[in-house]
Amino acid sequence: MAFTPDSAGVITVTRNRPEELRRNMDSVYRQDFEGDIRHLVVIDDDPAAVQVVHAAKKRPGLEVVAHLVRRPPEEVDEPPGDRRRVYPRLARLLNEGARICDTTWVSILDDDNAYEPNHLSSLFACAKANDARAVHSGRQLFWSDGEPYLDQRWHTVSDPAEGIRIYNLMCDRGVRLRGTNILLDRAEAATPQAALRPSSVLRDEDPVMLVDQNVWLMRRELLASTPIPEVYSDEDFAANCAPDDKLLEAILAKGVRLFSTGLPTVRYYLGGISNKRSRAQIEVTPAAGRP
Repeated sequence: MAFTPDSAGVITVTRNRPEELRRNMDSVYRQDFEGDIRHLVVIDDDPAAVQVVHAAKKRPGLEVVAHLVRRPPEEVDEPPGDRRRVYPRLARLLNEGARICDTTWVSILDDDNAYEPNHLSSLFACAKANDARAVHSGRQLFWSDGEPYLDQRWHTVSDPAEGIRIYNLMCDRGVRLRGTNILLDRAEAATPQAALRPSSVLRDEDPVMLVDQNVWLMRRELLASTPIPEVYSDEDFAANCAPDDKLLEAILAKGVRLFSTGLPTVRYYLGGISNKRSRAQIEVTPAAGRP
């Protein structure tokens, strides 16, 4: 498929989530973006997913590609859910996707998340209006069953008191819109002395540094020249510093100006490695935050 200058690549890494992957691919299929789209599904040693990808809906201007990556022997039987293994591997697989996706622009969509129909088109409009190399949107948060996430606690924090504190801090900053499931990702200007902490451990004096990997649209050469870091320290894991935190820090270190659509066009479903939270796992107390 010959791509236009305004072509968009969507990189999805998947493993053992066929139903979520179908929802994911359907949301890419429904994009109202007028340029060409390549949906590159990087399959983490899950051969059954190849057929799921091959069965995806097709239309002119959309190419859906399955790219199966086998795990090395030492990773085949590892316990699931270990961030020390998952985060580095996810970074490696996303970087591989960026290397082989030959569109002009690239985005990332986790297999359990989905786009609103105007996601790519609104990002492209923002990029063109600002002559930008990297732009992002906001998100809507949902429980894994599709109900809006309205709990007044920060979704990646397990400690109830800390979850409430960070939720209120993010509402005060305009990142979370109180009483809704909307989260407007943001990277605030920081002084050289400021600590760039992930949202899970954010302090009152810190700048907000939160751009989830699902909300990006960036020039492919930017992601290719600034790959997601694949090495994580003990401090990173303690702070729940995920690949998207590492990617944001790397892009900001290059002095890239970021712009936001201000639109919550990603449907972000809880239950991933960074936020193992569901109604069955916590007591939901919507009134726990400030009125």
